[in-house]
This record gives sequence, structure tokens and C-alpha cells, in this order.
Amino acid sequence: MTHYDFVLVGGGLAGLSLACRLAETPAFDHCSIVIVEQDAKTSNDRTFSFWSCTPGPFDAAIGYSWQRLRVAGLDGVQELDLGDYRYHTVRGLDFYRYAQERLAQHANVEFWRGHVQRIDDGPDAAAVTIDGEVITARWVFDSRPPRMPVQAAADRHTRLKLYFRGWEIETPAATFDPGMATFMDFRTPQNGDVRFFYVLPFAANRALVEYTLFTDQRLTHEETERAIVTYVQSTLGIDDFRVAAEEGGCLPITDAPFPRHLGRRVMAIGVKGGRMKPSTGYAFSRVQADSEAIVQSLLAHGHPFALPASPASYGWLDAVMLRVMRDSGELIAPAFAAMFSRNPAARILRFLDEQASMVDVLAIMASLPAPLFAGTALGMVVEWAVKAMWEGKIGMRPRKLRPA
Repeated sequence: MTHYDFVLVGGGLAGLSLACRLAETPAFDHCSIVIVEQDAKTSNDRTFSFWSCTPGPFDAAIGYSWQRLRVAGLDGVQELDLGDYRYHTVRGLDFYRYAQERLAQHANVEFWRGHVQRIDDGPDAAAVTIDGEVITARWVFDSRPPRMPVQAAADRHTRLKLYFRGWEIETPAATFDPGMATFMDFRTPQNGDVRFFYVLPFAANRALVEYTLFTDQRLTHEETERAIVTYVQSTLGIDDFRVAAEEGGCLPITDAPFPRHLGRRVMAIGVKGGRMKPSTGYAFSRVQADSEAIVQSLLAHGHPFALPASPASYGWLDAVMLRVMRDSGELIAPAFAAMFSRNPAARILRFLDEQASMVDVLAIMASLPAPLFAGTALGMVVEWAVKAMWEGKIGMRPRKLRPA
């Protein structure tokens, strides 16, 4: 039975990001690292997008960047200047190749192709079964696709699905502005959900057109395909185009906590560890920050679990936003239009990154429709109070009668 110091189950965004951070930390030069991945990662299965105003660990893999973004709705189109920020896109295949090349420079890193059948925790090591063969590790980091957290009977959390389906299209003539990406375009039927497109122009005649939905409905391949065709032809006004590549998937979106501590020696990372922001679906920057925090915890405490707590206020705001998405999804488009029209883009990006000041947060809140969000928040507080009273956590305790 082979023993390793670190086993990373999954060689996608989270697994490779953490593996690079571990391999490039001098204190772990003597540690053995193995990345287990079932797929060859030889195709562009998804696109990672994020924004930043400072250098990052995977900037060399960035394919395209924009300083200007477009937000469109039924009331018109807004163009945003990001100032010091840039909106970046990393093609999945470029990220995989770049990370694998970095890791190949370290003799203590191995890649293992296979299907992980089970992970068994232990007091001193965890056992990972891969196609019938067992290896052990001091620490196992699991980034396999997550399932929605199980809902208890009294659970008040919101559960949605994030569908995304994208076509990289090419046109015979110059059609797109390579200097302007579309961040959100709500000019598509909402059907009671939150549905929008984003368009990332790679050249004047080539762009990724991606359909994104937050919904509790089940969608078919044919439904999303019809929506893309309608948007390209009717909204973008493009009739002559070729689909050069496709991507897509479905992820669980919820304000319910994803457990990080899966065992004494097993930790969830990536989307499985709740690193995707529920109200936006963005994960790239959060995964990088999490990888850094895990390494710092290992260095300082000898284990990976001493991570900074997420701000409770942002968790509450995510919960309110998800509830509005679920119950009043068709009202999100005008709410976002108001937010973008009344705030500078940098303030919104800081807010979405959970790095905004209290002044920023108050300004964002003031720009949103008060009745919609305040009413939803109040309803959630009432739900919590009723639940707490029912469980005996708050409320009047019966008074004991004193004898006469």
C-alpha cells in the first residue's frame, strides 16, 4: 500500500490550484503529492471568469481580459468602465495545461488516472480506493462534483440549480467588439427564474455566448439550445454563424452550508467545499484564496482546517438574494439594472468579492428595490423566529408556581 502526504481527489480547478500551491511551498518540498483524476482533461469543458485589480497566481493562463463591460436589460444597455479592475477569462483547457506544466517541474508530484471509488477516514491517515487499488495519505482533499446538501425537515435554506450552456461561435464577418464583454444580458424570457446571457468576444468574428440560469426547474438540452439560437439570432442579430465549441453543466446553488471537515483526515475543497459564491456562481478567485488559506493553516497549525470564517453578513445577503431569485426571479433584472446604474463598477465588484467597506455595502443596499429585498429579509427573519420558537431556542419558558 503506497502512502502519500497529500492526495488531491479531482484534477480540476480546485485540485490543481491547491496542488500548485502545495508543490511551490518550500516547506513541503519533501512531501509527496498525488492528483487523482478520472478524465484526461484534454478538452475545453468550461470557461473560468473572474475580475481582479492585482496580480494572481494563474495570470499566465489568462486568455482574454476586458476593461469595459456591458449590462443589458429590457430598459436599455449600460456600459461600465472597470477602472483599475480587469475582467478575465481563462479557458479550462489552458488552465489544466498550465497547472500540469507547473506541477511537472516538481519530482514529488504524481498524477494518477482513475476512478475514486471511496475514501475511508482514519485517525492517522485516510485510505483512497482507486479502481480497486488502495493508497493512503496524511491528508486527502476532495473536490469531486458535489451533491446538494441534504435538506432536513425544518431546514429553511434555499436550493436552486445553476445551469450553464455555452457556444463558441464564429461569424464570416466582423460582428463583435473585442474590447467590450457582456457581463449580463437579461433580454431573454425569464419564465419566473433568473436567466441571462454573457458574451465574451475573443475576436471581431468569434465569441463565447453562454446561457446562465438560476432555477429550481429541470431543463432539457433542447430548451437551452433553443434559447441560445433565439438570443443569437433575435438579440444579437446574427443569422450566419458556426458553432466551433460547446460547454455546459449544472451545479447546486444553496445558502445551506457545504461541510468542509469530511473526516479527521479528509477535507472538501472547491465547489464541494462551498467555494462557489451562491448568489453569483463565481468560484475562481475564491478557490485561489482558499488554497492559500489551506497552506497557511498547514504551516501554522499542522492541519488544513484553521481557515478564516466567511463574513456572516455576506452569507446573510447571499441567502436573501437566493430567496428573491427563487420567489421573484423575474424582478432580478430590473434590480440589477438599478444597482449598476447607481454605483460605480469597482464598488459592485468589491461587493461581489466580499471586500467592500460598510459604506460600499450601504450604498449597494440603497440602490436596490427596498420593498423587494427588505420584505424578503423580513420574511426570512420571521421564518427563523418561528422555527427557533418551535424548537424551544427562543420564547417564554413556563414559570414555576411558588407554593402559597
